[in-house]
Amino acid sequence: MYFNFNMATIPFKISPSILKWARNSIGYSIEDTAHKLSITPQRLEEWEKGLASPTYNQLENLAYKIYKRPIATFFRKEPPTEKPIEKDFRNLSSSEIMHFSSEMILVIRKAKHLQNQIKELNLNLEEPDFRKFKVSIADNPILASERFREFIGLPIEVQKKWNSSNAYDNFKKHIEKIGIYVFQIQMPFEEARGFSLTDDVPIIVLNTEDAKNGRIFSLFHEVCHILFNVGGVFRDRETNNLNAEYKAIEDFCNLFAASFLIPDKLFKIDIDYSHKKIQEWSEVDLIALSKIYNVSKEAILRKLVDLNLASKNFYFTKKRIWNAELAAHKEIQKQKNKDSGGGVPQDIKVVSEKGKLFISNVLDSYEKGNITYGQISEFLEVKLDHLPQIIQRINR
Repeated sequence: MYFNFNMATIPFKISPSILKWARNSIGYSIEDTAHKLSITPQRLEEWEKGLASPTYNQLENLAYKIYKRPIATFFRKEPPTEKPIEKDFRNLSSSEIMHFSSEMILVIRKAKHLQNQIKELNLNLEEPDFRKFKVSIADNPILASERFREFIGLPIEVQKKWNSSNAYDNFKKHIEKIGIYVFQIQMPFEEARGFSLTDDVPIIVLNTEDAKNGRIFSLFHEVCHILFNVGGVFRDRETNNLNAEYKAIEDFCNLFAASFLIPDKLFKIDIDYSHKKIQEWSEVDLIALSKIYNVSKEAILRKLVDLNLASKNFYFTKKRIWNAELAAHKEIQKQKNKDSGGGVPQDIKVVSEKGKLFISNVLDSYEKGNITYGQISEFLEVKLDHLPQIIQRINR
């Protein structure tokens, strides 16, 4: 839509309820928003009470730069109906959800948008394979993990032969193969290592701020949530305020993921379980064991806790140290990229964030005539100049 200078500075009458909803949905206070928009809090309050109206320029800034909403949304009479976040993440308390940062809320909103896009692309597709795998809270999580390994066709011998540099990608490939979408998006590390959304099209979103091998445990924890058809946020911390039902699911998913990645029988042989007692494990020990199974040191230490060979206190102490080291490494890497003026190539960025399954669906929909060539750009959020490299990358 084109506006000349005069039109752009004319106040536009916007429903006060829309303005309040847009601000509340991202978790900003009146003061936060007013500061970002360079107006007084009193002025914003007048807009939200219908006593004054923003100009088109101000409305554009609110929509695109602050609230991250399409500008067309602001011309509605009433706010759109959106599923409350607490309905998606029943393993979190209302208090925890209320304290999500605006960055985290935007990531969740983006994930829901991706879910809706998948629904658009998959109206006539068959039921995904993962629906055939049944799990319940009455199951033994260790035995369930063994069944799941057989279900996805991944022998432990194959996993052990992988290179640690490509283990995460190989695990993700097996999960996408059974119809579970895996996305990777940057989000505040202290708020989530990953999360899952269920409904008609379950998806997993992993945190790019986490180390690649650290995402492996998060992946299978969230896979377990999807098998239960209960979405959740994985924070990897002690949670005491869950109700009994969701605590049981959370504990089940942790044990399921650990047992899948590091099968009990083999692991007990590798550590000579019969002669071991609870102890503090050295970094050398943990690295050596992590290389055997191509998982993180955290996953190994978590397994040792499950076997009563390490304390939870030792686990969380080591975890804090490793998280601090990871954060320092990330900062150094960001500074290197900044100094070199380089960045991640668009084809790598798109494939990493969207995943091969989603991208393949987009391309299939185009070939079937369900979407236009231009819409490919909208779904993948990239200029079509990069499409040949993207196609080449997902076919590797």
